[in-house]
Amino acid sequence: MKDQSISVFTPSNNTPEELEFILVQRRDLLADAVERVRESALTDHKHHLLFVGPRGCGKTFLLTLIVHRLSLDAELSDRLRIAWLNEDETCTTLLEFLLKIHAALQKRYPKEFDHEGLAPAFEMKPDAALEFVSTLVLDALGSRTLMVGAENLDAIFENLGDAGQKQLRSFIQENPRLCLVATAQRLVEGLSKRTNPFYGSFQTEHLKPLSVEDATELLKNIARLNKNDKVVQFLSTSRGRSRVQALHHLSGGNHRIYIVLSQFIREDNVDTLVGPFMKMVDELTPYYQERVRWLPPLQRKIVEFLCACETTVPVKEIAKRLFSTPQTISSQLLGLRAKGYVESNQSGRESLYEIREPLMRICVEVKENQRHQPLQLLVDFLRIWYDDHELKHRLGNMASSTTSRAYLESAIKRNNAEGNLRKRFLLQDLRSSLAKNTSPELRTRILADCAGLPEEAVLGVNHWAEGRNEDAIACLTEAIRDASIASKLAASLFARAQIHGAIGNPKLEIDDFTTLIDLPDVPLDLVATALLNRGVAYGTTGESQLAIDDYTTLLDLPAAPADRVATALYNRGVTYGQSEESQRAIDDFTTLIGLPAAPVNLVARALYRRGSTYGLIGMPQLATDDYTTLIVLPGAPAHQVAQALYNRGASYAETERQQLAIDDFTTLINLTDLPVDLVATALYSRGATCARTGKLLLAIEDFTTLIGLPGTPVNLVAMALLYRGTTYSQTVKTQSGIGDYTTLIALPGAPVEQVAMALLNRGVTYGNLEETQREIDDYTTLIGLPGAPVEHVAMALNYRGATHYQMNQMQEAQRDLESIIDLANAPGREVVNAYLSLSKLHWSKGKWTEGFETLKTGLAYGGKLESPYSGGSIDLISMLFAAGLNPESRHEKVSALFEAYQNHQFSPVLGEGLIKHLGWIFQQGAPYPSSDNLEQWYTAWEKAASDTAEFGLPLRLLRTGIDFVIGGGKDQAILLHLTSAERKILRQALGLDNE
Repeated sequence: MKDQSISVFTPSNNTPEELEFILVQRRDLLADAVERVRESALTDHKHHLLFVGPRGCGKTFLLTLIVHRLSLDAELSDRLRIAWLNEDETCTTLLEFLLKIHAALQKRYPKEFDHEGLAPAFEMKPDAALEFVSTLVLDALGSRTLMVGAENLDAIFENLGDAGQKQLRSFIQENPRLCLVATAQRLVEGLSKRTNPFYGSFQTEHLKPLSVEDATELLKNIARLNKNDKVVQFLSTSRGRSRVQALHHLSGGNHRIYIVLSQFIREDNVDTLVGPFMKMVDELTPYYQERVRWLPPLQRKIVEFLCACETTVPVKEIAKRLFSTPQTISSQLLGLRAKGYVESNQSGRESLYEIREPLMRICVEVKENQRHQPLQLLVDFLRIWYDDHELKHRLGNMASSTTSRAYLESAIKRNNAEGNLRKRFLLQDLRSSLAKNTSPELRTRILADCAGLPEEAVLGVNHWAEGRNEDAIACLTEAIRDASIASKLAASLFARAQIHGAIGNPKLEIDDFTTLIDLPDVPLDLVATALLNRGVAYGTTGESQLAIDDYTTLLDLPAAPADRVATALYNRGVTYGQSEESQRAIDDFTTLIGLPAAPVNLVARALYRRGSTYGLIGMPQLATDDYTTLIVLPGAPAHQVAQALYNRGASYAETERQQLAIDDFTTLINLTDLPVDLVATALYSRGATCARTGKLLLAIEDFTTLIGLPGTPVNLVAMALLYRGTTYSQTVKTQSGIGDYTTLIALPGAPVEQVAMALLNRGVTYGNLEETQREIDDYTTLIGLPGAPVEHVAMALNYRGATHYQMNQMQEAQRDLESIIDLANAPGREVVNAYLSLSKLHWSKGKWTEGFETLKTGLAYGGKLESPYSGGSIDLISMLFAAGLNPESRHEKVSALFEAYQNHQFSPVLGEGLIKHLGWIFQQGAPYPSSDNLEQWYTAWEKAASDTAEFGLPLRLLRTGIDFVIGGGKDQAILLHLTSAERKILRQALGLDNE
């Protein structure tokens, strides 16, 4: 291809192939438009397309390519005819519009549309001429579809007026062979008002300005078109991208401005910018001046004011400068937005306004530029594209008294007065990007860090803030490679290290900080910060000692900044704590707390951490003291105070100071602007504390408040439902408890362990209500619940087995109990309980030998547990008591039971069960078992355990207790045969009043 400039105003001056080559942003939109016109030509389904956008946004460019692609489609050669109307043609009637269409068709298809055939129309009256011309066009068109390409449709519709629009609409409806593809600078009433003829007729696309990426690609494509690899390479560098990003503030993403710039960039010559730019301004100035002149006076003043402003402006500032009220200005701005003159940007609750089209700003400046000074926008372009030394170098080679020289001199003067414009814009972009996803504190810190960065590095940080991590690293790597000043190299290394850390590459983060720390002549505060951050990175990789070494090195630096010292002490203390070096952690927190000028937020965090550490090493009072100090610390962050209140409340609860705990949780709950999860946790803890102290209704109120709190984490909702369900059961509101368990079971996202517990509790509740099938169903659901904790599964198997046993479903009961024994990682206590239940099951079938063997296995298993466990013995004793009165058989069974417990050191548990069983017999009331039965029972135990000294107490208690029961429980003098301590044990078992 030959070296080719892209036409600024007339894309058709370029070949369609050249336009296709440089196309960016709108490939999908172009393909969709072509496909819709094809469908219009090949089917009865006709589409009308409208592309809306300001001058210079590429509307004609897009229409040119639509026509080009349709013209190349062989399938459409005899199905479609295209009438592309000239831009800015004036049509006040449908007749004039059809004549323009015929003229466009005659120019493109001279053999089909004869110009001479129109001659009779000019001898007719308008109505007859309209009928004649429409018939002529339609007859020549035949069965083919007509695509009318019309630019500035907004102007055409305004000229046609309501009557003309209605005529055109009727013509299209009566002759469904037309497909309109149009452009407009704005939506006029004929297109946007619901009562107007063409409302809803067009598929409307609002053309967006170029993004920075699109603009860069457009400039690259133009350079590629001209085989200018040097420009392509430059635009691919971070320096080139930073220039385009900054230029974007001035161009507003306007295609036409970038096409002008492309020639300047290609030749790197100020004359190639100033000349074409001024030509563009000269051609557009009358248009924009006329547009401003059309406006009512106040709207015109607003536009002229905004054109003179370099940045966005709030409503109140516009009102002040124009001596008006904000309400009046706001209403006028709404009208200007609807007309496409201005646009607004939101900053918090405030709307900031600016001129929508940058070219309008220039043209208004031209009108007011009576002294023929350089255009400010063009001066700013030069300030962005060239560094100071480049501006001065070009000025030195420039002839005197030229327009270009005047622009260079103005750019240098403004740089001297206002500083680096390119960097200012890049920092402005970074501020905007950070505002979307960072806290104000972090945003301030990052912007301060970026003040010393080269522009390419600022662009890299901005890429990171936008989530484009690879681009960020690439920009910063270029900045590091090209840095010639030590401070800028160190700052760029620091920024890249932080980004490596932010995206989860701590090893690379450590490498960059290490390189920075080893550089000569790096400012002390940057070295200190790098040591601090490298220590954090080492902590991320689990290298605790290296982290401690970095914090220690920082602390040993002479004159290290106080805030870095405080942070290093805090971080080292935390690291010591994680390494279980509690005293060293406490020492660091103590040093920080006493450090003069330490930031109050770090003092608060140190108090909190020291309090937590004291709690972990069993010094609850010191922990409470630290939390108390933090709670009253002036300036302490509210979140830290809230955390301290919670921990102090928890500490009070653990040390049985329940009312103090409730008071702290209440204070926390009443604080404002806290995270909802912290408030919810305090509500849960206060509810639990109230429940433990018997304040059940207050507990239910807290759990209810928590459950209804918007934004509460689902796990806390689940815990509250579970606890409230349990509390309802304690207040005999059984159905309410079942309702809470049911809600929890169905709660989306509820933790599986909470669901499992709810199923277990609901099953137990159903069992208490003798709804046996529902009880079994809940245990069964729990047992099959994916991810359910094994301890809950084991408990459900035990409970289901017990229920089957009660229902005399012995096979099912045995299967459940054996399942527990075979269950991997089942809790030891549940396994022991399963063995004991299996023993009872075997005995109930008369399989005494098998039952005793199972019992021995279970007790042997329980004896090997970390905390030996033998389960309850009362049920076993009860079965033996009821097994028959044959003295030999009873003695044999009692001896076997005693031997099993004695052999595994569980005889005290058996003795306790023996006395509790007698107490149960007595509390059942008369008639009591016969005296022979009871005497024989005692004899069996005496024979089995007479030689075991440690069983002497249970035998004495049993002897006295049987005497008491045989006497009908009326003669308490019998109990005086026991010592006071022994009497107390027996009385408690028998359910008698305390002495």
